[in-house]
Amino acid sequence: MNTYHLIASSTGIRKPNIGTRVLQGLVAAFAASLALIPLTGVAQSTVPTAAQWAAVEAVATKEGKVSIYHNLNPAGAELLANEFRKDRPGLDVEITRLGSAPLIQRFGTEFAAGRNIADVLITFPDERIFDGMKAGWMAAWIPPELKNFLPAANYDKQNMLFNIQTARETIIWNTQKIKAADAPKEWADLFNPRWKGKVGMNPPWRSVSIQGVVAYWDKLGLGDTAAKLKANNVRFFEGSGGIIQAVIRGDVYLAELTDLPLNTALADGAPIGFVYPKSGTTLSEGYVFVAAKAPHPNAGKVFTNWLLTARGQLLLQQFAGLSATRPGTPPLSHLPATSTLSNTHDGLELIPPAKQKEMVDHWRTVFGIQ
Repeated sequence: MNTYHLIASSTGIRKPNIGTRVLQGLVAAFAASLALIPLTGVAQSTVPTAAQWAAVEAVATKEGKVSIYHNLNPAGAELLANEFRKDRPGLDVEITRLGSAPLIQRFGTEFAAGRNIADVLITFPDERIFDGMKAGWMAAWIPPELKNFLPAANYDKQNMLFNIQTARETIIWNTQKIKAADAPKEWADLFNPRWKGKVGMNPPWRSVSIQGVVAYWDKLGLGDTAAKLKANNVRFFEGSGGIIQAVIRGDVYLAELTDLPLNTALADGAPIGFVYPKSGTTLSEGYVFVAAKAPHPNAGKVFTNWLLTARGQLLLQQFAGLSATRPGTPPLSHLPATSTLSNTHDGLELIPPAKQKEMVDHWRTVFGIQ
């Protein structure tokens, strides 16, 4: 059970010369602090009062820092942390970055070993995150800013996981290598033999985002897309950053891409075209949670709530490059808002564990990867 060490102290209350009003104020503060102590195994279903939240912020400052595990853009994450430091002087930020899969594995391993290092985790989930929810990984609470995310069911999973950003699957191409008249428009264009040896993507065994879009290709009836891309000499990369650089260089002409680095590249003037196919695309919902056994639980909650503010969402979008989820947030500077895309699907819902394993095994077999 988390314990909040708050304003009142027993030594202060016992002073014989303390005034009645001061005593009453201390008692009231202490009573407010007790309301913040989570009940073991019970989700906190009420928004903290202004006094309760002020107490959390005060203790967060005393904790002095927040440790964040994330898979955001590395440079962008540091810029985001700097903005938080400006808004919350006295609270330092320590950040650790890994890809989604190793990040989740690391947190789970540390949790099982009783090594509680992270206060906050930001990632794109797979089934292990939802298993971790059941296993007690996450604090149950309601951030004050959540009231601005309506309907709440779209952004809040059991008062533990909060949806802060969305990645979308897209097709990109080098506009200096592919003429406008020949530009891809649909997923099937990735399999066109005219682009043999010139198509790039991340392999499905690397990311649940790619597994989701491959499952969607199956849903569209595109056939054995692994075999088709093998015949088209697809080039695999380890991360969206590598893909977009290869397209810019012309090493490949077009690619399937999780759009994390796309807005930044377009803002920098890269010769890239893009399309979210009208037949539909898949989304990857990025979530944040505060660890149930966080060493700095109040600081973790203050940081998480800050990410949900209008300013925090704008900065997250600016520095992480993905579409923020807070209603009313302006779209990315060079990409459309998720709400304007046609026929979007949550990729994770398309890949239950059995489907996920079957898909990955098939793609590994087709490409001879053990």
